[in-house]
Amino acid sequence: MAVIIGLGNETDNTALALATSKGARIPNSRRGELAPEQMREAVRIVMQNHAKCILRSMSSVYNCFGMAFAGRRTCIEPEHVPMILQEGGYVEVAQPAAVMTGDIVIYEYDGEISHVAVVISNTPDLTNGRSNMLVMSQWGSHGEYLHDYRDVHLSFGRPVRFYSERRGI
Repeated sequence: MAVIIGLGNETDNTALALATSKGARIPNSRRGELAPEQMREAVRIVMQNHAKCILRSMSSVYNCFGMAFAGRRTCIEPEHVPMILQEGGYVEVAQPAAVMTGDIVIYEYDGEISHVAVVISNTPDLTNGRSNMLVMSQWGSHGEYLHDYRDVHLSFGRPVRFYSERRGI
């Protein structure tokens, strides 16, 4: 596999000029679309293993972090997420019941940030004390899906924290 030096940094002329609300540069890289037949096969595999997921988009240009933090325009590597959260004014939401539409879910695999999703709805289930949380996320380069926040591919890990950029919470 070839390594492209400078991919996503300030010398990469394909990277977007992307910054946090405090002006910190967010390294990113744009990738091309997969061939339509590759996307259809990827969607088929996702739906075979996660039947309750709802396909929203078959784009492969962005990843989950680019969906959540860059308007579906580019890919952002997970190591930049802590800086984005801090510089973007995000605050942790301690209780799943307090999570609201537009907040984000951070997933970890082996102690490392691996995935992010945007909350679409959150309805506490008073019978079992759990949250029925519907989220939207990009699954690698294999499409964007609506799904229960706990229903993700094993490589995405598990939901560990919730964040919001809401002011005054």
